[in-house]
Amino acid sequence: MLCVQYIIALNLRVILFLLLFLMFTAVVQADDKPKRTPTAYGLLYNEWEADRDALENDSTPNNIEELKKRKLALRKTYTHKFLELAKKHTTDDLWLGCFIWVSVHGEPGPDLDAMMDLLHRYGNKVDNRFQLQMLMSELTKVKSDRLNPALSEIIKNNISDQVRGAALYALAARTKKLAEHTGSLDGCKQAETLLLQVIDNYPDIATYRGKTGENAKKLLKGIRGPVAIGKLAPELIGKDIDGASFKLSDERGKVIVLSFSGHWCAPCRAMHPIEKELLKKYPRENFNLIEINSDEQKNLKKVAEKTKNDGLTWKLIVDGSNGPISEAWNVTSWPTFYILDQKHQIRHRGVGNLGQDLTAWVDKLIDEPRE
Repeated sequence: MLCVQYIIALNLRVILFLLLFLMFTAVVQADDKPKRTPTAYGLLYNEWEADRDALENDSTPNNIEELKKRKLALRKTYTHKFLELAKKHTTDDLWLGCFIWVSVHGEPGPDLDAMMDLLHRYGNKVDNRFQLQMLMSELTKVKSDRLNPALSEIIKNNISDQVRGAALYALAARTKKLAEHTGSLDGCKQAETLLLQVIDNYPDIATYRGKTGENAKKLLKGIRGPVAIGKLAPELIGKDIDGASFKLSDERGKVIVLSFSGHWCAPCRAMHPIEKELLKKYPRENFNLIEINSDEQKNLKKVAEKTKNDGLTWKLIVDGSNGPISEAWNVTSWPTFYILDQKHQIRHRGVGNLGQDLTAWVDKLIDEPRE
């Protein structure tokens, strides 16, 4: 079981390894023995890796918060450095390696946006179109409004059918994610149209996450299925960590946050302070937060103890790793949040650390007129 961030990081290591050794190293001869000479990209990557490892080695239980600030500063610093290096190499494919690093490791902000602009301007001039094609599935989670226009440019003008198809899938997946995040029914319809175009016209394009058609069908199922935005939430029945029975329908009349979470998952734990504040802010007759817990059965005793010690007062429904409730609600990444209004209509779906978006959604729904 992998968190969203861990999955991304895992794919990134594969991508950057291939780029570093297949795309951005040059072979030179010395004493009849081939040697690899690091390029500017390779040198910068090694510099970042050394600084990152030094920070990790500095980690202690007493400096967690300080370490987070230093990691943020490091990401900002190297987002800028990789951007500046990319600007110097827009006539060769070295900029693409920088783009990949920033897409996955970069800190959202002006430098990341500027890197997306480079894709817009130079994406159709890449020599290694296969690498660009394979990369597209990894762009669905990039936090930049400038990426979608770049994808649209590639879809319109790239000479490669494979790249255009992969870019169309990325645009469709991003459109679906944003629509579910904001609760836009029109956005969901737009995503559905794009996904159908992928299935009809580009079903067999290879990416790092598999064939575009197969992946598009899975996303389409989410838009059209019983837990889609705008649908009334289906019944959810389970037992909590103490063995008591639970039915979602018993909570009707309240705004509900369903938190598909687990104590094994760092991004899930990072949401705990926000979740605690929501339960303090609103009385239980108006609002409730239910965790669908994905921890393994053997760890539930420790989870119960940790929950009590940390003052987590919400109900934990036991589901386990890839359990039946998660499957029914189309959950494949943790944390995933569903937000239901008082009628239990599904209004938002968010994946990953939502930050204060979760609070904003609940605030808005709480303020809606009660029946």
